[in-house]
Amino acid sequence: MRSDGVEIWLRDVIASLVGLGTAVRRDEPDSVHQARTMTRRLRVIVALVPSDAGRPAARELKHYGRVLGDARDLEVRAELAARLLDELGDDDETDAAHERLVTDLRAEYREAHGRVVEYLDGRSYRRLLALLEDVAEDADDLDELAVQHEARKHARALRYLAEALGDDDTAKTGAALQDAFGEHRDYTLLARSLDDETDPSLVRVREAARKRGAASLGG
Repeated sequence: MRSDGVEIWLRDVIASLVGLGTAVRRDEPDSVHQARTMTRRLRVIVALVPSDAGRPAARELKHYGRVLGDARDLEVRAELAARLLDELGDDDETDAAHERLVTDLRAEYREAHGRVVEYLDGRSYRRLLALLEDVAEDADDLDELAVQHEARKHARALRYLAEALGDDDTAKTGAALQDAFGEHRDYTLLARSLDDETDPSLVRVREAARKRGAASLGG
């Protein structure tokens, strides 16, 4: 993602999150899941933006995501239970399994969904939207290296977790991503350290470093 396109991306995702508000209130199919996904997407970026609102926005997104998650988890459990009971040929809505795993869970979901609506109608949600607006205004100041450094950390975590699980192929993928982001960072920092140089030999090194950095990420 180019740094000059971060604001556009952020505003698009924010608009999607806000637009889902009506669907979430109406409990339209998959709306809670989509809203939860949007909070996760935004949290990845907003905390990296050099804005005083960045970290508070990330914290509020985490809170909203948790409220959505409480409802979504119950929704999924009820859906899976109903599917399994149907596959097992149990269509008796009065038996203990159906009551406990479907009827009761759907009742719990309705309560959790009510808490989501309360959040959307409350002060915290209005504060979140204001914080996100502040972050979006500063988004183009985000250094692409900050994003790539964060991606490198996640690639490293992927590698280590896969190694612990004995998944060699996934571990290799994580290691390759980790190396690519690291190489790009190192070459980019070298090039930036030479930005003010005018000596032809140093300029050649700077341009070569930029090309190597771009090539490490397939550019």
